[in-house]
Parts: sequence; C-alpha cells; structure tokens
Amino acid sequence: MPTIYLKRTSPLMTKLGANIARELKKLGITQGELSERSGVAASHISYMVRGHGNPTLATLESLADAFGLSAVELLAADSTSRDKS
Repeated sequence: MPTIYLKRTSPLMTKLGANIARELKKLGITQGELSERSGVAASHISYMVRGHGNPTLATLESLADAFGLSAVELLAADSTSRDKS
C-alpha cells in the first residue's frame, strides 16, 4: 500500500511560510540558494512557503541559521525580530 501524504496546513505553518518568504526577499535570494545554504531540499522549502508540511526542529534550525536567525525568530508571529536595527 502506498504512503499517503496529507496536505495539511495550520496558522503556524502559514506564518512560517510567510516568514520564510519575507526573509528570502530581504536577503534577495531564491529558494534554491536557501536550499544550498541550509541543506534543506528546495522542494521542501517550496512546500513550507506555501504553508504546508510539518518540518522537524532540525529543519527549522537549519533554515533559521541560513537566515542568521533563531528558530524562535523564524516562527515569530510578528516581523519585528530582525527589523530592530
């Protein structure tokens, strides 16, 4: 029997996707470049940007490190974490 992947989304995943997209724009890099920097597959990044999936803590940490953020900042409900400077 094949594995079935559910396309789940939640408010937290939607926010994470928006935060990733915002950080990509701030740095002026593509999802492919983020993939190279973080070691996370570009297809997985794309899926998260669309508000889907269930990334592991290791994935969140890898993405956050690539952006120069903490995982908490990447998940933050507001966008002030990096705009303070």
